[in-house]
Amino acid sequence: MSLEQLTFKSHFGINDKTHVEFINIPLEEDLTAFICPFLIANNKEIPLVREIYAQITSFLKNLNKGFIVTNNRLGGLSFLSHLHEPNEYHLGYSGRNRGKAIAGLKAEIIFAALRNNRFAKKGISITNEAHNVLLLVEGIGQDIMSDTIANVSRDILAEFTEQQCLLHKIQTFATNIEYYNPINGLWSNKTYNLPYYKGKQIILLPKKIVSGSRAYTNHYNYFVTSNHIAVEILNNKIEVPKETKLVSKLKDGTKKAIMKQIYKTYKKPKSQLIDFVLKYQGSLQEFLDYAKDHYPELEVETLI
Repeated sequence: MSLEQLTFKSHFGINDKTHVEFINIPLEEDLTAFICPFLIANNKEIPLVREIYAQITSFLKNLNKGFIVTNNRLGGLSFLSHLHEPNEYHLGYSGRNRGKAIAGLKAEIIFAALRNNRFAKKGISITNEAHNVLLLVEGIGQDIMSDTIANVSRDILAEFTEQQCLLHKIQTFATNIEYYNPINGLWSNKTYNLPYYKGKQIILLPKKIVSGSRAYTNHYNYFVTSNHIAVEILNNKIEVPKETKLVSKLKDGTKKAIMKQIYKTYKKPKSQLIDFVLKYQGSLQEFLDYAKDHYPELEVETLI
């Protein structure tokens, strides 16, 4: 992104050095960044984030219990048809990859992905949490999950935007938006005062919930192999193939795990990560805690 990039702050006259709570998005293109469910799960002490977490969890519970477990495909697709490409956030893959946007085809993909997942189709509560869906459900990547949260929580984020515009004295216009209503489990509409650029509405996002592109599947694989599998190998609890060198010996006789090779040997594709979850009880929560310290929110200022 060039230094001359037109941003929300520059267009609406907010001094570049003024601290703001929202992501300073570019206005002529989309920022390659995503609403991150791991950041949401790990920042629930913030009231706004806690509200988003509760709303997306309610949505997934409704989707799983009402349509996935019962295999109600037509009802599920109708429910998911309200997930439209959320252009008002200026996040995602922009014009480079419009096929990633949630539309009718993506509704089919989401339903099939959850229906084929062992946890989801059995109604196990793990897939009621967005970060677990992103990690464990094949076919649902960072872009789809980000767009889903953006649609489901549009009312919360529109209210946040309204408050930020009042704070920074930015002109707004009454705008009708659609969002998921956790009270009745239906899609609803409400009017908020939102800013506009070139005739199109803008919704701002709090910094705490946005990240850059991340391969959480690879991160979880490495976490499990280094914190569980390597320990078992060193304690001779896993029989290592003779032709594979996974342990080296130091001069004092101490055994040392060769992490890169262990990861390469035992990592699993996303479709099989459930095996790790079942075998290493507690590893999901351990990984969530690890992510809190090691995968912080996006430093957008370094990109603009």
